[in-house]
Amino acid sequence: MSSSDEAHRLQNPSARRLRSKRVYHSSSDDSVSDPRVKSSDRVPITRSRISSRSSSEEDGITVRRKGAEHRRVRRSAEKNLKNAERDPRKHSRSSSFVFDHPMVQHARTSSYAMYQQSVDIARNTISELDLPASSWCGFFAAAMLAVTLGEVVKINNAQPTPYMDEAFHVRQAQHYCAGNWTVWDKKITTLPGLYLLTAVIAHCAGAVTGKPNIHWCSLEKLRFVNIVMSVLIFVVMYTIFRKLSRRLKDDPGLGIQPIHRTCCMMNSLVLTCFPLLYFYNLLYYTDVGSVLFVLASYSCSIRNHHLKSAMLGAISVLFRQTNIIWVGFTAGTVVIRDIENRGWLQQSDDFVSQMKIAVTVIFRYFWQYLLLLLPYLTVLAGFAVFIFVNGGIVVGDKSAHTAVLHFPQFLYFLLFLTAFSLPHMVQRLRHSHLTVLYYVFKPVHVLLFFVSAVLALYFFKYEHPYLLADNRHYTFYIWRKILNRTPYTMFYLLPVCFYTFLNIVALLSTVHSKFFTLLYFLCVATQIVPQGLLEFRYFILPYLLYRLHVPQHSWVVLFLELCQYTLINLITVKLFLNKTFDWDITDHLTPNPQRFMW
Repeated sequence: MSSSDEAHRLQNPSARRLRSKRVYHSSSDDSVSDPRVKSSDRVPITRSRISSRSSSEEDGITVRRKGAEHRRVRRSAEKNLKNAERDPRKHSRSSSFVFDHPMVQHARTSSYAMYQQSVDIARNTISELDLPASSWCGFFAAAMLAVTLGEVVKINNAQPTPYMDEAFHVRQAQHYCAGNWTVWDKKITTLPGLYLLTAVIAHCAGAVTGKPNIHWCSLEKLRFVNIVMSVLIFVVMYTIFRKLSRRLKDDPGLGIQPIHRTCCMMNSLVLTCFPLLYFYNLLYYTDVGSVLFVLASYSCSIRNHHLKSAMLGAISVLFRQTNIIWVGFTAGTVVIRDIENRGWLQQSDDFVSQMKIAVTVIFRYFWQYLLLLLPYLTVLAGFAVFIFVNGGIVVGDKSAHTAVLHFPQFLYFLLFLTAFSLPHMVQRLRHSHLTVLYYVFKPVHVLLFFVSAVLALYFFKYEHPYLLADNRHYTFYIWRKILNRTPYTMFYLLPVCFYTFLNIVALLSTVHSKFFTLLYFLCVATQIVPQGLLEFRYFILPYLLYRLHVPQHSWVVLFLELCQYTLINLITVKLFLNKTFDWDITDHLTPNPQRFMW
């Protein structure tokens, strides 16, 4: 190319643009003009092919041009920002150029993606809960929460000092809130789960408000911790009921009508009002936290979140050591559900056949189940190490909590269940003919139950010193006025125990296998039989787990059950607030006045 042509090209812009256009050619001479030649057959001749520059030189020019463009964009953005700082109204439109930069757009896109992901997680969580659209259920739940908060305020005004075991719990929680992690009260017999949770809550509240952690650990504020956990218990119960309802829907062969989600919420609301659980919501005790984490662990298990379930089970052990039994129960139900889902256990099979099938399947798939239960087995092994190092299950004062063989505890639990599920038992009276037939056609089972009960009452009856010495608990009066009124009172109540036992077996075996029913009774006996003290708090988890697996469909029975629980709660709270008495001999841990409680 001559120098005159090069000068002409530099002066003429259209000539410069011609070099960037693509030229196509093919093997034939007339392919350019022939419209029948496909565009895919044409070979593009780009600028690099007709340019005399090398590819490395072209890459260098491209990099320098991009660098100059970035510098120009940055200088323009800085200039717009300075102008916007001087007069924001004048340069508001020009400052928007900053947000058009590719890097800013990428940051905005990433932030929006994270926000959308968070929204999706929240939406999936809410959809998994499958909350009903009925507003009256929410109204009842909100009314119950408002009443509970009002009762806490009344108790704080009437009892501004720690009452009974609160003296130990509050003092230990305040030590942890103040950072005194090495201080431990030897009178406390449970692990520090409640105090650790309280310290975490106080630390978060202090970080948000700027106030010291100890400010959030006063008695009035500590009593509100259980209120928060009771709300979570309501949600966890609802998830368990919904999962059971889906199982009934997926398995129509059971012959049981699945419960609606509104009915699930009503069942959860009724159980949240369970008298013993409701009363300890108002005080700073370990029972509410223990129930929350055990039920949360079981809820994760039935949704196949086994690692989360094992972790929550380990936390529940920090609230009460006997919760390790319910970790084992949760692990056992994992295997039972897997066998039931495979269709190997039929409801029509008898108990012996189901046991043979279950044992055979467990041995056949032993390594698969071992891997599936590995998170739970880790928790169980860790607790075994704790027992070996600690020298027992109890920490602190071990003298008052020695293990005994107290087999009548199982009979007391049956009477407890009869009293608090009275509407259910009355409803079951229409099936009383089945009980009569059971007496007639299976006398061996009836005889075995009564003989075992009589032997338990005669040889293993145990009266704990605390039961006879403390007249502040209702169990003191129930023991003296009912259970031990005469040496033969419990023998008179054995038919009631047998009737309740038959109903529990029938109801659990209808929804689940007989293998599940056996596991439930074994875990209940393992928890309550070694307890020498008759304490109704030990019956809370066994009762709730039974009731969660026997959802109620009848709205009449649910309403009667709610009325029963509400009446008992009103009476117990009224007695606690207004019916006081004094002891002749007191100390700094038991100051007058004394109050009635569970």
